[in-house]
Amino acid sequence: MHENPLIVALQEQRDAKQKELDGLLEAPTAEKRNLSDEESSSFDTLVAELDGFDKRTAELVELDKRKAEAAEARKALGFSVDEPNPVYRRDDPSVSFFKDLASAQNVQLGATLGGGYSQREARERLAKSQETRAGDMTTVAGAGGEFAPPLWLIEDFVNLARAGRVTADLCNNQVLPPGVSSINLPKVATGTATAVQQTQNTALQDTAMTTTSVSSGITTVGGKQIVAMQLLQQSGIPFDRVILQDLAADYAVRLDVQVLYGTNANGQLRGLVGVASNNAFTSASPAPASVTNANSLYYVTAKAAAALQTTIYQAADAIIMHPVRWGWISGAVDANGRPFVIPNGANFNPLGTTDGQPVQGAAGMFCGLPVYTDPNISQTANSATNQDEIYVVRRSELWLYESPVQAASFDATYADQASILFRVLGYAAFLPHRRTGAVQSIRGTGLITP
Repeated sequence: MHENPLIVALQEQRDAKQKELDGLLEAPTAEKRNLSDEESSSFDTLVAELDGFDKRTAELVELDKRKAEAAEARKALGFSVDEPNPVYRRDDPSVSFFKDLASAQNVQLGATLGGGYSQREARERLAKSQETRAGDMTTVAGAGGEFAPPLWLIEDFVNLARAGRVTADLCNNQVLPPGVSSINLPKVATGTATAVQQTQNTALQDTAMTTTSVSSGITTVGGKQIVAMQLLQQSGIPFDRVILQDLAADYAVRLDVQVLYGTNANGQLRGLVGVASNNAFTSASPAPASVTNANSLYYVTAKAAAALQTTIYQAADAIIMHPVRWGWISGAVDANGRPFVIPNGANFNPLGTTDGQPVQGAAGMFCGLPVYTDPNISQTANSATNQDEIYVVRRSELWLYESPVQAASFDATYADQASILFRVLGYAAFLPHRRTGAVQSIRGTGLITP
């Protein structure tokens, strides 16, 4: 039984509709006849309503699951889920995390800011804010004075970052352990074997397993913002959120691009582009679906999903594409002008389904798989100037490790211009190559700009 009262209510309503449907079918079943026109209309209506209840219930269950996972992630990152009497609150502009961060390292600045921003008071508030966290990963990181931002800023960071990192959020996200320079996972290279014993008392098959490993270096993704002293001293608004969200927005994009296109050189992650098995879509007359396989994206996508399944013996569970490509698919119609991709609900033999036209994120279904649109997908893939690309993946095989976010302030070298430098950075490692074949790409002239 679900604890969510909305889910319980939906289940009760669904049960009532199911009983109504069962009652409708009693007479035709007993009389061994087809449904009348009126009964058929009522049947279709009830089935559509049941589908609606199932869809809404699944969405609420998924939402509850994400909330639970978010709570566990906060715990794993060292944040308490319920932060009692937080020092820095989103509804209290009287104290500022960034002002305290600067004042804690500069006696003179704390004095000029006034109003409770002395160096001693700033340090006390920062220390108290760290005490509300569990674990060592979010304590002071070094002599530079790095501190974990307050929980509500971190939540804003995550929310904003997720909007710009669709592919990164589809990965199997893990906490990056502290104090490591690389991530290494053991991997079975060749396995054992069995064979039929030809006669009794003869030796059984003996094949030794061999092992190897997959690894990723640690990539630093960060940014800085130089803030005028006048803003610190004279601003009447809490600009903490403005600074961190602006840095976070770009952090999200940079990390997502690394997950997609990192070169595994010059400090970059190893991206999907370097491990994907390519499925060519070469066509001068491409279409979302066509009786000619070479022209059919539906056929090539199904082929890519099958290639993944027959390589790692697991099913693909996501398709990642550019929003423009999804727009091309969902805008396609058949010879009678009827759309191939229709809104979720009662339908007959659609090519796909859609929840609308989201800017990014979950978009609908295609070829029986959920589609996610990511604006960071390249539209000049494969050295072309007018082609995007598509990825068909098994999400659980893509391991992305991330560290907590660090924030610090520095006034050195900026004193002569009356400025403070604020810095935000995080560390990441990515293992998309645990199993060869878990990432399938679709590229070619069939994906020219629609």
